[in-house]
Amino acid sequence: MAVSPKIDFDELYEIENISEDLRYSYFNSKLDNGRDISLSVKISNQCHVLLPNVYNISFGPLNARGKINDKAELTHSDYSKVFSTILFSAYAYLKNNPDHYLGIDGSDNARAYFYFRALQRNFNFLDKYFRMFGVKYYVRITRFGKTQYDNPFDFEDIMPYPFRIRKGEQVSQDHMYNYFIFNLKQRGGNTQ
Repeated sequence: MAVSPKIDFDELYEIENISEDLRYSYFNSKLDNGRDISLSVKISNQCHVLLPNVYNISFGPLNARGKINDKAELTHSDYSKVFSTILFSAYAYLKNNPDHYLGIDGSDNARAYFYFRALQRNFNFLDKYFRMFGVKYYVRITRFGKTQYDNPFDFEDIMPYPFRIRKGEQVSQDHMYNYFIFNLKQRGGNTQ
């Protein structure tokens, strides 16, 4: 099943609980099997080691230790509402912290490609609110060589610089950004 969320800040799940600093929020999503699940959104309180003023945003259900399981594979009944709610939480945080950037980690190639496709499919909507960037800062394993001494890592593919994501931009899955950064779009010197 292909998932193609449509982002719309008028179609959100009710945010049940939100911290005063807007770094933590929770909402309930309905899964395809009819079960409700609580999803958490967390914005780190320390900036990214390699990227100043970038704070990681993670989301997903909590595991047994109370940590977000951002690798959970869930089948939501309304992906559009889930991702709209997550991005609206990010938007609320950035309104309070306009000098910050938020980063989403595409933890594997498939997830990174999904995020990029979702940004492209919703570009017109998201571009009203955010400036969006892609970063490649992980070394990718390309393939194993013929001998154990061949280097399977593609060090030429690392570009630890935020590249502005443009509407209609084409990036192959093999050369996909693996970290996505966004901040509020500035209008006339004021944050929207």
